[in-house]
Amino acid sequence: MRVIPLALALYFSLVFSEPFCIKGVENDTREPYLNYALLKTVEKAVLEIGGELRCEGDAKGILIRIKNFKETPIAYTPQQRVSSYNLNLSFEVVVGDRSFSLSGVVPYSLVSGGLGDIPRRRAIDDLLDKIYLDLLQNLRR
Repeated sequence: MRVIPLALALYFSLVFSEPFCIKGVENDTREPYLNYALLKTVEKAVLEIGGELRCEGDAKGILIRIKNFKETPIAYTPQQRVSSYNLNLSFEVVVGDRSFSLSGVVPYSLVSGGLGDIPRRRAIDDLLDKIYLDLLQNLRR
């Protein structure tokens, strides 16, 4: 008995969902993980608001433009090496004929050089998680 209302809700959400097409990320920085993380986050947000991902017909185009991606040193070791950074990111999302900007700052530390860029990737993910609700609210408008 409970299956029928759930099935109807799922059917109508699929039938009346708005189609979106993510065109890509305009990224002048040399951080390839940023493209991946932004695309993944925007795809998740579109699906969460009930949208449909397809690039045909009357789908609204979504383009992401990175405005600023900067790492600022905030702490040094006794050997005068940088051990912590503030990661600044701001980007613009163009949806159809309107656009909105989002930005954030998150700190991260380099415990050792052996970790490579894992702390930076984790910081990018943390920052996108931090502004995810703002992204959802702006996509719903």
